[in-house]
Amino acid sequence: MRRLLLPVVVLVAAACGGGPGGAPVDPATLLERAQAAMGAVETASFEMSRAGAPVIVEGLEFTSAVGQYAAPSSAQAVLQMRAGDITVQMGTISVGDRTWLTNPLTGRWEELIPGTGFNPAVLFDAAAGWVAMLTDLQEASYAGAENGTHHLQGKLPPARVEVLTAGFATGQSVAIDLWLDEDTAHIRRLELSTTGEAGVSDWTITLSGYGEPVEISPPVDQ
Repeated sequence: MRRLLLPVVVLVAAACGGGPGGAPVDPATLLERAQAAMGAVETASFEMSRAGAPVIVEGLEFTSAVGQYAAPSSAQAVLQMRAGDITVQMGTISVGDRTWLTNPLTGRWEELIPGTGFNPAVLFDAAAGWVAMLTDLQEASYAGAENGTHHLQGKLPPARVEVLTAGFATGQSVAIDLWLDEDTAHIRRLELSTTGEAGVSDWTITLSGYGEPVEISPPVDQ
């Protein structure tokens, strides 16, 4: 009888959505912790990748971005783009309300019109970034503990999807998977899919290096 009861108990605990210690986990409590943690971020590193249907930006297909953020509103990244079978790397730097992008033909930095271009610092913006996303997450549920993280699932409204995809996806509410660090409540990873004219695009964003030194300044040839 004992041998039969043990697996039954394990299955019941898993079905209840227990955390690492077996106690039920409240998604709302986790989201409150994450809001406070992400609102206090000073520096971080990030990676964004897209798979599936192509997303075209000014004639180039966006595939990925790797960069760093420094409070209050600076970010730098290297974008991987494709033009047919050719991979093109472009640099971007944002400091305050100014953004620069390297010209894919000349490699020189060019300043963009304010409010245009890929500005990853928006992801950390107090009003529109991570904290707003966590606040607006709908139908949040706990999916389990995985490799030192809490896995949450929910739905995001269109405005938050637009920010997360750097403006590449607009006008749609989507389901999202979100992983929060068990100890710090920082976002470690999120995944979502958007639908455009070319089909479904799958997005993955990972965050790391919280609190590590980061220096970001305008391009040297400006």
